[in-house]
Amino acid sequence: MKILLTGAGGMLGKVLAPCLEERGHRVKGMPREELDVTNYLQVVELLSYAKPDLVIHSAAYTKVDQAESEPDLAYLINGYGTENIAVACNTLEIPLLYVSTDYVFDGEQNRPYTPWDTTGPLSVYGKSKLAGERAVQHHLNRFYIVRTSWLYGPHGHNFVETILSMAQDRRVLRVVSDQWGTPTCTLSLAETLADLVASERWGVYHATDGGVTNWFEFARAIVNGLDLEVLPIETKDMPRPATRPKYSVLDKTTLIHTIGREMIPWQEALATYLELRADKQPA
Repeated sequence: MKILLTGAGGMLGKVLAPCLEERGHRVKGMPREELDVTNYLQVVELLSYAKPDLVIHSAAYTKVDQAESEPDLAYLINGYGTENIAVACNTLEIPLLYVSTDYVFDGEQNRPYTPWDTTGPLSVYGKSKLAGERAVQHHLNRFYIVRTSWLYGPHGHNFVETILSMAQDRRVLRVVSDQWGTPTCTLSLAETLADLVASERWGVYHATDGGVTNWFEFARAIVNGLDLEVLPIETKDMPRPATRPKYSVLDKTTLIHTIGREMIPWQEALATYLELRADKQPA
């Protein structure tokens, strides 16, 4: 397929483009500097010229805490910008894959969320991403909405890099232990998305690595083998501007049936990422 990828300069976009190209697709990557999704005329002009077989919309406002103090910008990019993409795709009869988040849920049901469970975001970020989901569902019949969680990987700021950076000058780390979810490496998510778009089985999907953990256990796995102590704390001991869901584990049954395979365990994905990261460090 000929695929147009928004957010090509982001953490996911930078690994998704080469993954798709390895599958034989032609990818036109559009970083933020080349495509302003909030400019409807620019979006329509670009899609009319490029004539892709599929648009993957991974561009997003992702500053979860900062969104609480600038909600207009979060909604402009994640809501209005996504609606611009969806309207243009509808007009030009192009299917769309929209990357969303576990933060569209409130985390109160204490069991994995299915794609059909009721949403209830707690933060501006989560609400703005849900606005994007609704725009896609309103304007299109041929779409994938893919919710993922706790993303990390090369080419971006993320929890893994933050923990490793803090480990360089601290002997003790305090990490929240009462928020549960699934870490997901962009490298494995890219493979999953590539499998999904080959199916042409439209719908809402949950895509994370396999397993369940909390931020504390995730941090311990990241620094395993280092001379460092990681201590558990509660969310109330580390207040943040944006409220996070306490339990945002995503049920991937529909995705597994669609692509015909299980997800890689998060521990294995993390080990692979840390090995790749170590190989790139100067000797």
